[in-house]
Parts: sequence; C-alpha cells; structure tokens
Amino acid sequence: MSFFKRVWTSFRQGPIFVIAFGLLFFGIGAGMTYQQWLLRQDAFEVPGTVISLDESCDDDGCTYRPNVRFTTLEGQSQTYSSSFGSSPPAYEIGETVSIFYRPDNPAKATIKGEGAVLRFIFAGIGGGIIVFGLVFFSKNIHNSYLEEE
Repeated sequence: MSFFKRVWTSFRQGPIFVIAFGLLFFGIGAGMTYQQWLLRQDAFEVPGTVISLDESCDDDGCTYRPNVRFTTLEGQSQTYSSSFGSSPPAYEIGETVSIFYRPDNPAKATIKGEGAVLRFIFAGIGGGIIVFGLVFFSKNIHNSYLEEE
C-alpha cells in the first residue's frame, strides 16, 4: 500500500475530525488573542475606576461585569462596560484598573488582561486536542504498517 493511501485510510478512521475540532478551539483562542493585540496596537493606556458591576443571574448563579470610567488623554470622560463576567466579581467598586482605548474610538476599550484566562483555555484545550488527534493519526499509520507485515 502506498504512503498516501495509508495516510488517507488513517484520516478516514477519525483523527481528521479530532484535529478539526482542536483547530476550531485553537482558532477561537488565537482569534480572541489577535483581536486583543489589534486593539492594543494604536491604543493608549490610562487608569480607570470601576464604578459599578452589572449583575446577571440564572439557575447556575450570578456573574458580574465591571463598568469602568476613564478619562482619555484629550480629557474626555468615557465609560466602558466589559463583556467578560466572573463569579465572584473580579473587581471591586472603586478599584483602579488599566484601560486600553483607541484614540479614534474611545468607546472601544478593554481592561488590561481582560479575557486572558478564556483565551488561554480555548487555545490550550485546542492545542491539546490537536496533539491527541496527531497521536491518534500516527498510531493509525503505524498500525496500518503492522497489518501489512
């Protein structure tokens, strides 16, 4: 059996789906990281103050998203509402945080380090699944060589 036929047969037996699933997870984590990197490219870093916490509750409990007030370098007051929630709250009202904002759109801001855990989880799980899929794939190729002997 030719090498390429072995590879195709090994992929048909399942690892392609495992690897694709891993790539999806890894891609989400990498995409979130890239968006964060793009925002910071031309962004200014200023201090902000947590002014309130938006509470969102369901059957599993409550999560809290911070609202932060900051002043741009031009002296304009802005409020940023985070899309990331946590339980317990990651911030306390009155706490000072670092904010990154773009000078052309101060409303589009982010808290320094925000979402890092989520990005790491997606990229880490995706990477682990990809490695598992590649090991599964290599085992299939190895087994196809053993069956031929």
